Amino acid sequence: MKRLVLLAFLVSAVGFAQNLKETVLFDYDKFFLTDNAKSKLEAVVSKLEVSQLKSVELNGNTDADGHSKYNITLSKNRANEVLNYLVSQGIPGEKIQLKFDGENKPVAENANETGKQQNRRVEITFVFTEKEYTNTIFNQFEKESQFFTGKSNEVITITGKEGTKITIPKNSLKKANGKFAIGKIDIELQEFYKKSDAVAANLHTMSNGIMLESGGMVYIKATSKGDELQLKKGAEITLEFASKDNPNDMQTFYGYPKEDKTVDWNTNDNFVTTEEENWSTYAVFYSDGRTQRDTVYGESPKKKSFNRATTDTEKVKAISTTILTSTKLGWINCDRFYEIKDKTDLLVDIDLKYKPEIRLVFKDINSIMSGYIDKNNKLILGGIPVGRKATLMAFSCVENEVYFATKEIVIDKDATIGLELKKTSVAEFKTVLQQLN
Repeated sequence: MKRLVLLAFLVSAVGFAQNLKETVLFDYDKFFLTDNAKSKLEAVVSKLEVSQLKSVELNGNTDADGHSKYNITLSKNRANEVLNYLVSQGIPGEKIQLKFDGENKPVAENANETGKQQNRRVEITFVFTEKEYTNTIFNQFEKESQFFTGKSNEVITITGKEGTKITIPKNSLKKANGKFAIGKIDIELQEFYKKSDAVAANLHTMSNGIMLESGGMVYIKATSKGDELQLKKGAEITLEFASKDNPNDMQTFYGYPKEDKTVDWNTNDNFVTTEEENWSTYAVFYSDGRTQRDTVYGESPKKKSFNRATTDTEKVKAISTTILTSTKLGWINCDRFYEIKDKTDLLVDIDLKYKPEIRLVFKDINSIMSGYIDKNNKLILGGIPVGRKATLMAFSCVENEVYFATKEIVIDKDATIGLELKKTSVAEFKTVLQQLN
């Protein structure tokens, strides 16, 4: 009988990885590969990403002719023949697993030659490691930095576009080598008062998993001739946050960036120095960029007269503020621990393939919580208040494609909420973020 070896290919998706399945068919009572079969296998191997190869499974089989014990040996020889050839083509032998079932697992009837030929086979399965997706959603957004300058031997006072006023004492900044900065000081400031800005910047309001209520977050960086500066021991900067109606128990929380690019907040034993409830602060903004603020006790904010030229356009804005001190630069948060009388955990049912970011944004609390994946590969939002209204959102950007899901919820006890990511655009996602404010 003329020797015939056929090679069939089948690609199937299993989980997130793609497994390549092949079948080699053999002649009657033979276990060697023809030159044609070797050429075809060589072509397949040349296209494989061997570095992504997890394992190769070989399963030898025969038809029902002959003794069953003989067929076990024949199926083993067929599997070994394929193994040896794959190793010769660069497939690591330690990744290859052998099975041989003789005549016990037919894929066709043994009543005719056509069926028998289909049973004389070695099934080959190339198993690849699951594709690792990287969520690059936060690369799509960048909060605008504001830049200021001052002098090292003078008090530096800056006011951000969103109202944060920061005062740095003179001669308080030093370099990493311990030497004091001299001359010009460059200051970079970012302000985060809006929930949309915080979410887009990968910020949350949590301290070691415990819910916080925020009155504003800022990032401050000082440099001198390119060298990053820090406060000397015992020095403090003063921050006047522009958020309205903050509770009077706000504290200074310091941000510590984590490996997952989020920022965790800790008090570090530096507590709030806040104004009394009946203190009010108002500001006068001039068209030339100058700003004047006054703080008065027991008075309502009102317009004051200034000895300015009448060509200056004055705008008076009444704001209530919280004043904190900080012994560090970097990430600083005006926060307090939010008291929760009835708390629960929320399970989010979502496909984790694209490593989505999860945020729970509260409607009536200035708080944003993130989730974690537990040992059972379940996404959990822990220690959240029952009965509160919130927006549950998931988002991801993989290979330049943005995926997003959102749901308005009222938090129930031990609830499970399902989310399904759908493809969207960056512009549409930004529009949804603005609705959080």
